[in-house]
Amino acid sequence: MTNNKATKSVRTIAKAGILLLAISLLLAACSGKGSTSSVGQGTGDTLTFSMLYSDNSAYPYNKNWPVLQQMTEKTNVKLEMQTVPDTEYAGKLKLVLNSGSAPDLIALMDQNAVLEFAQTGVLLPISDYMDKLPNLQQKIEQYRIEEELNEWKLKDGKLYVLPFMNESAIYNRGPVIRKDLLDRHQLQIPTTSEELYTVLKKLKEADPKSFPMTNLFGADQLLANAGPSWGIGPSYNGFMLNPETNRYEYVYTGENYKQYVKYLNKLVTEGIADPELFTSSLDQWKQKMATGKSVFSYTWLSEVGQLNADGKKNVSPDFELVPLPPIAGPGGAKTTAANRIYHGIGIPAGEVKKPYFDKLLEYVNWLYSDEAIDMMTWGVKDQTYIEKDGRKDFPEEMKKTGIQRALWDIGASNNNYLMVFPYEWFMKTFNDPVVETLTEEANANDWFPAIAKMPKLTSEQREEEKMLLTSINDLFLKVHEQFVYGKLSLDTEWDRYVQDINAKGVSKLLELYNSTVSE
Repeated sequence: MTNNKATKSVRTIAKAGILLLAISLLLAACSGKGSTSSVGQGTGDTLTFSMLYSDNSAYPYNKNWPVLQQMTEKTNVKLEMQTVPDTEYAGKLKLVLNSGSAPDLIALMDQNAVLEFAQTGVLLPISDYMDKLPNLQQKIEQYRIEEELNEWKLKDGKLYVLPFMNESAIYNRGPVIRKDLLDRHQLQIPTTSEELYTVLKKLKEADPKSFPMTNLFGADQLLANAGPSWGIGPSYNGFMLNPETNRYEYVYTGENYKQYVKYLNKLVTEGIADPELFTSSLDQWKQKMATGKSVFSYTWLSEVGQLNADGKKNVSPDFELVPLPPIAGPGGAKTTAANRIYHGIGIPAGEVKKPYFDKLLEYVNWLYSDEAIDMMTWGVKDQTYIEKDGRKDFPEEMKKTGIQRALWDIGASNNNYLMVFPYEWFMKTFNDPVVETLTEEANANDWFPAIAKMPKLTSEQREEEKMLLTSINDLFLKVHEQFVYGKLSLDTEWDRYVQDINAKGVSKLLELYNSTVSE
């Protein structure tokens, strides 16, 4: 739901589905004017704040978007964008923040960028000015998101970003399976990993040319989706803080991980899992699912509608993919990480010296107001949404032709300046009662795992960490694939793998991370 497809792919997850809607945003607006910024140079009392904006070719920035015009009418603030292609965002961000003449607002900063640049002193400590941001304070308390927000703070305990937030965790990724085939072969919907194996094996026997299980793309994608149920996710690069011992552990050398790769190896060896499990592209995955070559996968639930439409056309009128609750494993029935903060807006530290600093804070505080949130999500009343008896909804015609496209066309649902996704809005954009029902079940049944705890490191420690993680992750990804595809034997090579990866730096990082937590 936004204008930035870059963010989601960086998080592993996902170039598809609803959160894909939340990707592709702002990048580049460098005023280069120092204290003589364009602020106050507009007509009347209009202020102009510069913003770094990430532009996406599928829905390029338009200064005449109705939402931006409404914003100016409401606030007397105009955003001056210097657009940069989203594919060039990371490089541009570094240049701009190191230039000494950064724009007033830096949009689309992910967690790694915030932690990296905050430690250099170029970002404003937002938490020092919370008394001037009552709307943000109110939303943090209302959404009970303090614990996750704490993961964005530095070792000094300060927050250096204005967070984009989801009001609620959404069950928008999970397993899906061909229910019409289960009905045809009198099979029950699987609820555990062993039941899943049994069901997929029978479907393989019914259609020997098929590979019942496939994967969106990449080993990390499957690990993010299935890992929580195996007790190996969500993790911070494989490291998880054990809540009982308050010590970090490297889960990719533990017994649960060993059983996870053993399970996948069994599926691959028996022809149940796609031999291209880790190498298929997203388009190839769609083709496999829509033509019946594969019948089970983890995916964004927003993909199911189109896959069913294609499947009914290509395979059978009875074709029916249905979303499932999490497939339970050693870690229980757990879905993907329930992150509700994906990125945010940074303010350069030098802004505090600008004569319009207080006005800038007034503006970003407004972005967290109900008025701004309605405008930035629902769009224009009686154009992109209607209101009846105090409840908002999208017009039926928009639901038929595409809700997200219509919102993009007016500048709404754009994470460059949108700061909150309300739950009701999210459900209406999905336009799928199944997602809402599963989300309610997820919250009621504790399907969402706790977010990964990030160790609080100094800038020197982070540099050491970066070097060690490069070697660790390179070895892990290589060996992970070899175990799954049977190129390495779990029976004879496991101990050697554990020894090698500890020597690559796991032991050093465990010592480093555990030094940051209290006994």
